[in-house]
Amino acid sequence: MFLSHPIEENKCLADHCITVAQKTKEILDDTRFEISDLGFYAGLLHDIGKLNPFYQILFFAPKELREKKFAELQELYLREHSRFSAWASNYLLEHLDYNSIDTISIVIASHHTRLAKTISQYEFSDKLKKTQDGMYHNLELFEKETVNTNFAELTWQNCYQSFKRPIRFHASLEDSCTNTVEDYVKIGMMFSALLQADRGSFSDWQKPNYDIKLDTSILIKSRSILSSLRSEFAQYVMTNYDYNDMKILEAPTGIGKTKIFLDLIAEYEKKFNLERVFYFSPLLALTDDFESKMIKTVSESDLEYVLSYNHLFSGSLEQKKKFMTGEQEKYQWIFADESFNQKFVITTTQRLLMTLYSNSHSDKLKLASLKNSLLIIDEIQTIPKFLIPSLLEQLDVMCNKMGTKIILVSATVPHEMASISRVNLSDKVVKQYLEKTKKNIVFSSLSISDFANQKTLVMANTRKKASAIFVELENSYPENNMYYLSTGIRKQDRLDALKNIDNAKECICVSTQVVEAGVDISFSQIYREVAPLDNIVQVMGRLNREGNNTNALLTVFQYDQDWKPYSRLEFEESIPILKKISSSLDLYKSLPEYYKTIHEKNEQNSATSRDIINYMKKMDYQQVWDIVYSDVFAEEGQETVFVPKSEEMWHEFKNSIMSAGKITKTISRKFSYYTASLGKSPEKLGILDKFDTDLLEKNILLPKIDEMDDTYDSKIGLDKWLK
Repeated sequence: MFLSHPIEENKCLADHCITVAQKTKEILDDTRFEISDLGFYAGLLHDIGKLNPFYQILFFAPKELREKKFAELQELYLREHSRFSAWASNYLLEHLDYNSIDTISIVIASHHTRLAKTISQYEFSDKLKKTQDGMYHNLELFEKETVNTNFAELTWQNCYQSFKRPIRFHASLEDSCTNTVEDYVKIGMMFSALLQADRGSFSDWQKPNYDIKLDTSILIKSRSILSSLRSEFAQYVMTNYDYNDMKILEAPTGIGKTKIFLDLIAEYEKKFNLERVFYFSPLLALTDDFESKMIKTVSESDLEYVLSYNHLFSGSLEQKKKFMTGEQEKYQWIFADESFNQKFVITTTQRLLMTLYSNSHSDKLKLASLKNSLLIIDEIQTIPKFLIPSLLEQLDVMCNKMGTKIILVSATVPHEMASISRVNLSDKVVKQYLEKTKKNIVFSSLSISDFANQKTLVMANTRKKASAIFVELENSYPENNMYYLSTGIRKQDRLDALKNIDNAKECICVSTQVVEAGVDISFSQIYREVAPLDNIVQVMGRLNREGNNTNALLTVFQYDQDWKPYSRLEFEESIPILKKISSSLDLYKSLPEYYKTIHEKNEQNSATSRDIINYMKKMDYQQVWDIVYSDVFAEEGQETVFVPKSEEMWHEFKNSIMSAGKITKTISRKFSYYTASLGKSPEKLGILDKFDTDLLEKNILLPKIDEMDDTYDSKIGLDKWLK
């Protein structure tokens, strides 16, 4: 018998491959891509390269001798199976057309690395020749072992005639497909189905059936003077809603969009056989706020089916509660979580973009779970505009071929999404709501003279400017309740500060954009540095949220001429509009023309959008990801620093790292709430000597124990260094 994994796991290679083939086909049968048979063969042959003698000898070796045997085998054979599997599939599938064979081969060759449009070549060597010869012998034995299975239909004689040839792959997805974005999604889906079938073969799992009940009545603020308007708004939406594949829910901030889309979930569940529901948001502050609402609306018994997934934590809301109280700390890789095979998933918009655009197996693993599911994508205006055309094309394919349903949510919708159907709203109710929550807007300098009886927010565009403003205000108003918020502040400190600000009647909060959206706090006055109009709209959602202040004032100030971190075009187009308007009503009216102007003038966005779609049509997964990564995910100068709250925690963290040799998932999960971001590298800031030398060698930033107070300021955190 040949093995697929070490002998103690008791996994027969033939059985494993047949199981993966059947599961891959089952997943693809749930779509309309008509590639189930290709998926079946990809699963059937994905591990046949493990007939490589390297693996079979290693798998049968006693566990205690395996490390020594591993070193010996590496001297004799190539440690490789995916490309050998692809090479064998070229000849074992002779009964299929060439395009199908190429597609299957490439998906197989990529399943432990990254999805690519071609297969990298082998360089001839004695090891390659010896590996081929040994695998050829094992192929003959394997055929006899599997004579009464699915393997019997393969073209074995053809394989024997050709397998020992010099290995030169000529497969290309670009030549095998019809060059459309649909092909791009289809091949990604086939890859994902194979990954789920393979990785999931070690777990007892089935696709979920969404049946979580949500009691949203708890979200109604009955004491608010806006309560009746919000109820009327929600009732109109629910009564007039049509369940198209993709809808945009565009409505003012604070009107109750969250309750509406949570109520819509129940209706989608009735009309469609949903497997899962996803909530995507661009900010951790938003996901934290949404999770708090879910905990209120979901029964205690259903919390285990709600997955929270981000770079700080991955696990059910039930596990998160235990984690936050210290009852559960250890992390383990769980297939259902990493593949998004849970009933309700709360994660970030960045994770959605990684799933769609990245070609890595860990990201593409999640794609298959978007089928037959409802996707709620919040704050869609934060999605980079150059990505929107390719994103919409992919979402459209998912709706048509994967049974996906999508609700896009925002107070402001970019022009690039103008073609998407809008949710029907009551113009009368929206108008009344906007008038009730009206904010006066002035364009002025940052000159704050009176904080009496005020809860004030001052927001700057960069951490450097925000920290400078905070220090100046603190010196001018030392008696005031002062808070500072940015990514330079520890995550736990930010959470604590937000709770205090929410409960305070009077305070001054100086921040960056970390409280711009998704934070359910209402200020009585806001000072906001000039920013694109959609950012101004978002921050207005933190002002006069309950309509209690008829004189609520948003002051837009220009600190300097710097347009970063925004698009220069959007920044400069916003200034004349902000100087002209006098209220939030004027601002909302100006948005359509502003978005249209940005769309027409932004030639760079248009060019990048075309490039991405063209690379998608060429099936060039790596080039697509290179563009998206460089423009969306690559952060310049952002360094994560671990800032323990006590000496005891400092020693615990360092000892954990020194013992593990790296930051494991368990360590990251336990200490992630005590991290903050350093705006530039410690070398550039001239503070390298303040960090622990042992951990610096491992590229981990931990202040020396006697430098903690000097490195991290109790008020402005790591931003003290951005002078």
